[in-house]
Amino acid sequence: MNESYALESMNAGDGAHLLALAQSVGWSFSAKQPDLYLHTGAVVGHRDGGKWISCAGYYAYGQELASIGHLIVDPAYQGKGLGKRLMLHWLEEAEKTGSAVTLVSTKSGLPLYTSLGFQTVGYVHRFQYVVPAENPKQEQPPGNGDLVPLNEAGLLEAIELDRAATGVRRERVLHSVDRHKVSGRAVRDSSGAIQGYGFARAKDDILVVGPLVTADGDAAVRLLKVLMAGWRGRIQLDVPGAQATFQDRLRGLDFRETSVSPQMLLGASSLPGRRELLFALADPAFG
Repeated sequence: MNESYALESMNAGDGAHLLALAQSVGWSFSAKQPDLYLHTGAVVGHRDGGKWISCAGYYAYGQELASIGHLIVDPAYQGKGLGKRLMLHWLEEAEKTGSAVTLVSTKSGLPLYTSLGFQTVGYVHRFQYVVPAENPKQEQPPGNGDLVPLNEAGLLEAIELDRAATGVRRERVLHSVDRHKVSGRAVRDSSGAIQGYGFARAKDDILVVGPLVTADGDAAVRLLKVLMAGWRGRIQLDVPGAQATFQDRLRGLDFRETSVSPQMLLGASSLPGRRELLFALADPAFG
């Protein structure tokens, strides 16, 4: 492996460099997307002089689980072992706390992750929908519970519900998504308790819906329809493979599956939490 490039930490002011790296490999990041990553976890990479030539983010959820995301190496510097050095750096960090590590793999990254011992434990299905120029109001399916804006007090309840779904406490992720949101909604039952929640944030002309956490598919569809109401452009969800019925319902709403990516895990045999409650990821980088 080439050792001529030192490993350095990106800071909050390096968003433009992270964006340029994403663009170098053809990833469609929005201008605000690097800020989401840089304010949620730790990002390291390599520089050649003043140019960042690689990066990878690390998102730790206590001592139980961490996620590695957006591993990128500039095409002009690929084949030098930089990606593996980044992975080994973060795996050493996870080893300090005994954390299992998850990631959502690209096709090009799969051989590296497999060589490091990662196993595929599921798949993430990306769905997109293009809102027609004339978008008639859709009726919400019947269901129990009121749909209300997700305010600051509700966010604290959503964090606890998210912990039940994912098995780890991800308050930093949810606070970051909340700061970037276009909208957030919660399902409250007759006693006022939150039974589900969802966020939507803008990625240029794409409305990204996630995380979407609730007890059943009807509530997930109701949340989705409220979150996407009034949007003009594309709508995108990253749906766990276990949510096959929800995927069928998305197809019934004219969503189209555009990609399938392996979700991989190292250090455990399965992901923690009640994953049947998780209908859409916040972002592949966050696991």
